[in-house]
Amino acid sequence: MEISGILLAGGASRRMGVNKALLEIGGVPLISNISSELSAVAHTVMISCSEKDKDSDTYRFLGLPIITDTYAGLGPLGGLHAGLSHSQTEWNAVVACDLPFVTKELLQHIFNRAGNAESNVQAIVPVAANGKVQPLLAMYHINVLPSLEAALENRHSRVMEWLQGLNVLYIPEDEFPDSFMNQRDVLLNMNTPDDYQTVVQQASAKQDGNSET
Repeated sequence: MEISGILLAGGASRRMGVNKALLEIGGVPLISNISSELSAVAHTVMISCSEKDKDSDTYRFLGLPIITDTYAGLGPLGGLHAGLSHSQTEWNAVVACDLPFVTKELLQHIFNRAGNAESNVQAIVPVAANGKVQPLLAMYHINVLPSLEAALENRHSRVMEWLQGLNVLYIPEDEFPDSFMNQRDVLLNMNTPDDYQTVVQQASAKQDGNSET
């Protein structure tokens, strides 16, 4: 079973003050790391971004298809709609560009759950140990598109409100494979400069730890 990858890069990054997708971790733009992990499990990967970023070739260096929102200004749901509208597969991996520690192993785990899910399941969504739902690191079936369009037509842009109308399989973090137990930050997202500094420090510590093994 093939899946499409949708990388959401259209956020305003107001709290960060700069484009989060282009912040570097270990000398590499965040969006490059995420696209590499996503490309390892998805048949095709597309970048969903603003018209401004597309026109300015912000993400051309990635060499991936770039799409823009039909419903501009409606946040991640607008980006998800754009991606699903261009998808050729039943299941689609969606990843926001502010998830610095996402791994291909986690994406594959979520994808595997999609393959084994009951036929009425429309989304596979992880839940962090603290109870926070992470709907922008998830799998969505193409059949969510009508409900997504209905929400956007009514200018409803809250992801969690839309999610409540779907048949969702939630995956608690404590059900992740044992190999993830030392990677509790795989669901971490960053929104502020302080978050970014913390991520840089954690990434550096991980790199140092890997070099010692």
